[in-house]
Amino acid sequence: MTLQSYLRAIKERWVLVTLAVVLGVAAAVAVFFVRPVQYTAETSLYVSAQATGGTQEAFQAAQLSEQRVSSYTELATSPRVTMETIERLGLPYRPEQLAQKLTATSALNSIIINVSATDPSPAQAARIADTVGIVTAEAVYDLERQGGPGSPAPVSVRLVQPAPLPDSPSSPGLPITIFLGLAAGLVIGLGAAVARHSLDTSVSSREALRLASEAPNLGDIPYDARAAAGQFDQSGQRFSARAESFRQLRTNLQFVDVDRPRRVLLVTSSVQSEGKTTTVIDLALALSAAGHSVLAIDADLRRPHLADATGLESAVGLTSVLAGRMRMEAAVQTWQRSFDILPSGPQPPNPSELLASRQMRQLLDEARARYDFVVVDSPPLLPVTDAAAIAPSTDGALLVCRFKTTKTWQVARSAGALRAVSVEPLGTILTMAPESGGGEYGGYSAPAAAGLQVPPDQHREAVIAGHPSPRPRGSAAVPAHRRPTNPTEDDTEVTRTWPS
Repeated sequence: MTLQSYLRAIKERWVLVTLAVVLGVAAAVAVFFVRPVQYTAETSLYVSAQATGGTQEAFQAAQLSEQRVSSYTELATSPRVTMETIERLGLPYRPEQLAQKLTATSALNSIIINVSATDPSPAQAARIADTVGIVTAEAVYDLERQGGPGSPAPVSVRLVQPAPLPDSPSSPGLPITIFLGLAAGLVIGLGAAVARHSLDTSVSSREALRLASEAPNLGDIPYDARAAAGQFDQSGQRFSARAESFRQLRTNLQFVDVDRPRRVLLVTSSVQSEGKTTTVIDLALALSAAGHSVLAIDADLRRPHLADATGLESAVGLTSVLAGRMRMEAAVQTWQRSFDILPSGPQPPNPSELLASRQMRQLLDEARARYDFVVVDSPPLLPVTDAAAIAPSTDGALLVCRFKTTKTWQVARSAGALRAVSVEPLGTILTMAPESGGGEYGGYSAPAAAGLQVPPDQHREAVIAGHPSPRPRGSAAVPAHRRPTNPTEDDTEVTRTWPS
C-alpha cells in the first residue's frame, strides 16, 4: 500500500479510529480510578567475596563477586525467597503474586543488586524490600558455605541500607494515563482501519473502480431518498445534487468518442440492486431535458423494473415486438411527456435467444433512426448472459457500480464479459456515492424564482445567452406525442404523432 492508500483508509474509516481513541482514553481513566495507587521502595545489596591473600587473591575475589551477581539477582525473586518473606511478614499473597511485585536488577560489571518492591502502602513496600534483601542474603550464605552451620562462606551478601519510605506514588498520574490510553487507542484504531481497508474488496473510490474496470469513470451519482422512493428528478428537483450529476454524466457521454457518437447505450451492472434502472430513468430525463428525443427500452426480460418504476403498463412491450405481434411504435409509451419507454412485455422462456436475435438488432436499428438516444436497461452481467448477448448490437455499454457494495472482482469480471463479445465499456457510473461539496450544485445553486414554471412539453434546460437548446431529432416545434397509456397488441386505439 502507498502512503495515499493509507491516508484514504484513515479518511474513509475515521469513525473507527475516533471510536478506538475514545475507548482507549475511557479505559485508561477507568483503570486509573479503579486500580489503587502504587508506591515503590528500593533497597541495595552488596555482593563480596573473601580475599585471604594479596593483590592477586583480591582480584580473583572481585571477579567471583561479579560472576555471582546475575545468579543472586534471580535468587531475589525466586520462590525460596518469596515464601520466606510471606511467612515473616504475614502477607496475603502467594509466592508468584509477590514475585510480580518485586524487581531485582544489577548494572553491568557491578556487584550491587537493587531490589524494589511495589505495594499500595508505602510502609509495606519498604518492609517487603528490606525483608527480601535480608532473606536473599541468608539464602546466599546457606548456599555458599562449605562447612557446617557457622562456617564461613566464600561469597556473602549484605544489606547496604534499609529501603527509604517512598513519599510519592510510582504509578503514572492521570495525565500520563490519559496520554497512554490515547496513544494505545490511536495505534489500535489506525491498525484496524488499515486492516479493514486491506480486506475490503468493495468499490470505495474512483481510482479503485478505474483500476478494476480499466474504463473511465463517467459519473458519480449521490444517494437521493426521493429517487429511492420512485420520485424521479422532475422540474421541481432540477437543482438537486443528483440532477447535476446526471447533467455531468450527459456531458461526459458527449466526449467519450467525438468521432463516433454513441446513441444506443446499454446500461448494465455486475449484479442486481446496483441502481441501473433508476440510472436509466434519470439519464433519459437528463438527455430529454437537453432537447433530445429519447427511448428507454426495458431489456431485462427476467426481472423487469422499468414499467413498475414509472407506473406504466407492461402487458405488451419488447417481447411483443420481437415475437412479431405488433409494431414498435404501437408498444412504445410516453412517460410524463418526457421521453418514450418500451416496456419488457410478457416474460419469455428464452430471454437470451430473443435479445441476441436478428429481430432485436433490427429493432435497435429502427430506434436509432427514430430517436436521438436509445437507453437500454439490461440484466446484470454476472448472473446471466443476456446483457452480453445484446451488447454487440448497441453503440457501447455503461457499467453501473454501487459504492461500497459492488466488489472490485465483480467489476473486473463484468468488464471482461463485455470485452469477450468485443464490446469495450464506454465507462462506469458509481451510484450511491457520497456527496462532495454539500448542498445543491456543491453550494453554487441559483435562487429559486417564485412562480417560475417550465411547461413539461418544452425544453427543461435554461436557455443560455438567448440560444435555444436543440429540438428533438427529426422534429420541429410540434405538439407533444399523443400516445395511449395502455396499448394493445391488436394496435387498436393507436392515435399519435410519430417522429418522421
